[in-house]
Amino acid sequence: MARSGTEGRGVLEGAFALMEVLAHGDEVGLTRLAADAELPKATAHRLLGQLVALGAVQSCSGRYRLGPRTFRLGQAWHPARALRAASARPLRELASASGRLTVSLSVAEAGHAIVVGGTRSEVDDVFALHPGVVLPPGSAAELILTASAPGAGAPAGWSRAAWSREAARAREQGMAFQYGQCVSALSCVAAPVFSDAGHVVAAVAATALDGKRIAALGEAVVRTAAMVSANLSRLPAPTARPRREWEPARGPVAQDSPADGGAHAVLAPARRH
Repeated sequence: MARSGTEGRGVLEGAFALMEVLAHGDEVGLTRLAADAELPKATAHRLLGQLVALGAVQSCSGRYRLGPRTFRLGQAWHPARALRAASARPLRELASASGRLTVSLSVAEAGHAIVVGGTRSEVDDVFALHPGVVLPPGSAAELILTASAPGAGAPAGWSRAAWSREAARAREQGMAFQYGQCVSALSCVAAPVFSDAGHVVAAVAATALDGKRIAALGEAVVRTAAMVSANLSRLPAPTARPRREWEPARGPVAQDSPADGGAHAVLAPARRH
């Protein structure tokens, strides 16, 4: 019996696999999309047609890219909204003062460090640090985000002992450095963003092609992260959306929100400037 194109894999999973591939490229053809998403070409074509009709994907001359609907939904992801608002100006100021480097803001999600905001530079020609990108294992930002998380395992390519040593150094210094370990041509320094409760909720990182610049940027990155922390504490609490008449009333739901202290305390906020 011929195998179905989605056997052992749900339709939604297949659609998201295609969108994950598109998230790592500007425009991609059907053949490569199907191969990278590990889907039969006919299945990929059918799913892409549905995604295009929904506005989640755009098609142009037989090539595909993410659509505006995906962008709108991604911009609404919490905690990205609050963090982007708190970090926009500090990140721009650091990038403007330093020049020729990319400044990024990342959060921990599902065992990865994900970029949620930042600036662009020549660094993007080597590794594009645009919002939504998953950072390579062992990045300085990941080290900051997981430095003191109980039971946090070492990322791929690191032994537990080596990762523990780096975490201890990050806790002591209030910042973390990486020189070409993740992407050979790039070096970076990262520092923690704290919630009011003293929990690390994000990491500010500066990435440059010239590793000699990174050591001198450490204190500036720490100051920028402290500015983001201060801005985050001043943001008004989100208001509840009015309930429509046809919606059932819902009781309060307990949540651990990364923006208000749901994450583990990683680095002591005494390092704020």
